[in-house]
Amino acid sequence: MVDSTDVPLIDPPLRSTTLADGRTLTWQEFGVPDGRPVLYFHGGGSTSIEGGIFHGEAVRNRLRVIATNRPGAGGSTLRPGRPVAAYADDLRELLDQLGIEAVACFGESNGGMITMAAAAMMPDRVRGAAPINPTLPWFDREARRVSSAGAAIAYQLMKRAPRLVASLADHAVKSAERRHRVESEQGDASPPRRPGSVSPADLVGPPPGTEPDVAALHRRTEVERAGRDGLLAEFAWASRDWGFDHCAIPAPLDFFCGEHDIQGPFARVLAQRNPDARFHEFAHGHNGFSHPDARRRIVDVVTGYLER
Repeated sequence: MVDSTDVPLIDPPLRSTTLADGRTLTWQEFGVPDGRPVLYFHGGGSTSIEGGIFHGEAVRNRLRVIATNRPGAGGSTLRPGRPVAAYADDLRELLDQLGIEAVACFGESNGGMITMAAAAMMPDRVRGAAPINPTLPWFDREARRVSSAGAAIAYQLMKRAPRLVASLADHAVKSAERRHRVESEQGDASPPRRPGSVSPADLVGPPPGTEPDVAALHRRTEVERAGRDGLLAEFAWASRDWGFDHCAIPAPLDFFCGEHDIQGPFARVLAQRNPDARFHEFAHGHNGFSHPDARRRIVDVVTGYLER
């Protein structure tokens, strides 16, 4: 078996297809071309290059990771007004064009929401799904009940003031970059941390212990974002009814969340509510998925779906 730590990352060409309604759908592929097919869904405002974070693990497990760009990202055409569930129609068309019958899928944040949508709407094609830090269905009363005040503020702003949230997201990325730069320059001279303490930079950027090349790719995903219209479309998807029952997904589900991620409490609820689901926690926060231990655990679970 290939050691994923020895696999150089790649920047594959952007591929595209024209869907039945004339829209363009783009994607990139990671892992091995003749591997078992897996769909990866990027976070809101990100692009398909995010799938490259898992390239080493995909090669190790001989997976073909097809990382699609959602409407407004990476050249995929915007089409406002469609519910989240409708994206499964785009995916079904793509799989048909590629001659792929069955897949596993995983995705992060808004991509976790899309992962659930794919599993709910394509039970005949999806053998298993691993949502990572999945977006909260804020229209669900239980999600609101178990979530923090910080989550409530964030989701209310996303619904009522999406342009403000987009501006705050840009500011957060720039602030994280400054913190990482300062900590890197300080090196050993940086103030010691208390045992168990968490730096804000740990929760925004790639976590400590992430390999330099993966960390650089992770930071690239934070800078090379989808356009403002694409980000606003993601906010609209996240804050409205998704168009499927998120508590009755028939495919096997494995929810992965960072221990400091605000989506974690309701992801636990989703793991309890769905008929074949489990909850897993990894270290750090929302972006802890790029840590090598988290990546290995996630991809091992995704690979297991295809071996059943």
